[in-house]
Amino acid sequence: MTLLLDNDDVRRVLRMGECIAVLDEAFRDHAAGRAVNRPRSHTYTDLGEGRHYLLKTMDGSLPRAGVHALRVTSDLTFEHDGRREKLPAAPGERFVGLVVLFDLEQLVPLAIVHDGYLQRMRVGATSALAARHLARPDARVAGVIGAGWQAGAQIEGLRAVRELEEVRVFAPSRERLEAFCAEHGAMAAVSARHAVESADVVALATNAQRPVLDARWLGPGAHVNSVQRHEVDAELLARAELVVVRSRDEPAFHYAPGHRPRASLQPQLAEDVVELGDVLTGAEGRRTSEGLTLFMGGGGLGIQFAAVGNLVYQRARAEGLGRELPTEWFTQKEKP
Repeated sequence: MTLLLDNDDVRRVLRMGECIAVLDEAFRDHAAGRAVNRPRSHTYTDLGEGRHYLLKTMDGSLPRAGVHALRVTSDLTFEHDGRREKLPAAPGERFVGLVVLFDLEQLVPLAIVHDGYLQRMRVGATSALAARHLARPDARVAGVIGAGWQAGAQIEGLRAVRELEEVRVFAPSRERLEAFCAEHGAMAAVSARHAVESADVVALATNAQRPVLDARWLGPGAHVNSVQRHEVDAELLARAELVVVRSRDEPAFHYAPGHRPRASLQPQLAEDVVELGDVLTGAEGRRTSEGLTLFMGGGGLGIQFAAVGNLVYQRARAEGLGRELPTEWFTQKEKP
């Protein structure tokens, strides 16, 4: 049987600590050449007035776990005022995103998983992994810019790897900020600078298409996690003693001539950026206690969805969750 798992199923079985642990293994396997990853592919169809249909895919294989995962999202995006929004345009004001987990030996799909909560936890856990190895061991104060879906997972992940005494958060909407801080036990900052100044570790979790952080606000030895590259200014890239990414492999963007979306204008990676797997294995790391370090996002890897998807599948199967679909629905006699 193939399991169909929705976000409620995922929420019941996925815990931050376990998510961090399986991602740690996946990145170490990738660094050692024991995992296979295909870079993300984005196909944009311009619908006018800042709207695009976006089909995004990525996939990766983890022989250790015996699985391969394909993540696919079918989105309507809207670019305006320097930001990009995903619109709930599916029937019932819903989103479409799935992780399909395949068995490497028997070829069949083991599970089809809604990716919303899984994606949120994957991002937070990956940032936490970077902070565990790059933030100073005595880091106690966190500053966060953003008060949305991803920002909450950033805080949860940081608390899993550091004993934080204070978390300061800034977002433009005061009402949303105060509700977010009440939910996550954080302090509402009066400005972005107030949130990050003197913070030991900083998390950027916004949908901004321009920098939200001025590197001059950062104190010596700060570590910065950024969910996506547009949030980071050029000065931080220049000043950081170590810039870490998930992978040096760049995503692919496809669109009709003359219809390039702003989101495809990714800042180019410098030649000396380091992959997260090399940090986890000890080949790279923080060089001085006073230097700035940066873990820069820019989208997930297929191996991350393989690792977390397999964890969710194994836990859900053990607890009898999900809807069982006949596997023969996904196989055929005819040779493809």
